[in-house]
Amino acid sequence: IKRYHRILNTVCFLYDTISLMNKINATLKTISSAGTLHAIELSFCGEKLYMLTLELPNGLKKEQTLTVGIKPTHIALAKNFHLDSSFVNQLKVSIVTIEEGELVSVVKGAINGVILETLITTKALRRLHLQVGDSAVFLLPSSELYIC
Repeated sequence: IKRYHRILNTVCFLYDTISLMNKINATLKTISSAGTLHAIELSFCGEKLYMLTLELPNGLKKEQTLTVGIKPTHIALAKNFHLDSSFVNQLKVSIVTIEEGELVSVVKGAINGVILETLITTKALRRLHLQVGDSAVFLLPSSELYIC
């Protein structure tokens, strides 16, 4: 029964966390298309973000403000990150809160006052020795961003 309770608590923790999507306001800069694939360049907090999508809402215009979302489970986290990567979306954040769970943990990072959260394994959290106030990089896959 104890094990069942632990599993149930973990499932509830995951459900509560995953149901909260990261949403940011970004400015549309460019749209490039090749067939049905669209590459969108956005500006967010002085950083460029890139998004790949198969569907575009009608009426998008340059300099338009869009709400863009990404699931916490789709954001990777790196500490002391100085290597080239295939992730074109790399946001430097300051860690503001850490909620350590038994199996998974929620890490919230701030960039210019905007809070984003990622869900990582607790094992990874401990390996990274993350603490509130640390600098980190959130890695956002361009194929996982979407227009809300």
